[in-house]
Amino acid sequence: MKLCGNCSKMQLKVLMDCMLGVGLLLFTFGGIAQGKSVVEIDDYFRQCGDGKVIPGVDLSGLESPQDDEGNSLLHGRMVYKKAYNPPIKMKIHTERFKQGSWTSGEISRDVDDICPLLMSRAEPWYIFTSLMKQQECPYEAGHVETFDMAKVGDMGLDIPEHFEGDWKMYVDVTTTRDDKEVTECFMIAFSIKEI
Repeated sequence: MKLCGNCSKMQLKVLMDCMLGVGLLLFTFGGIAQGKSVVEIDDYFRQCGDGKVIPGVDLSGLESPQDDEGNSLLHGRMVYKKAYNPPIKMKIHTERFKQGSWTSGEISRDVDDICPLLMSRAEPWYIFTSLMKQQECPYEAGHVETFDMAKVGDMGLDIPEHFEGDWKMYVDVTTTRDDKEVTECFMIAFSIKEI
């Protein structure tokens, strides 16, 4: 599966804002793979509806062109509008549309501290974090990462047919700022379709 075969700029923004969440989903699918599917982003980087604010990373300066072979590239900059200090916790869960209503999905993962895992080749976000200049926490407010036509590559994972359909993923990100634990949340709606 291509990471972002024909992404629009809006879809790239979602992909990069939600890389950790979507990567965790794809990582989970990779263990039970069969068939060929694609993840299409339907609604991007929305508030979770529980009063938590959206994480402060500005990706409006990123583009995702393709090279002559159709590989996804990353070009531009992302800016951390807020500080992210270790430990950075992530709590991910999904909902799936089944039989006419949204039900708790089969995918969830809790990460006590993503910082020591940023450069782990076994983690799905490695294809992105390996392109970053700063490859360890903390990320100070105002930190900028730039990408100059960097090849993102493919994840090479298949998704089982029975996972096709409409999904929502919720990602809580918890960090410490000014000696207080702060939890932010974003939601992404996506569909899994056979190609």
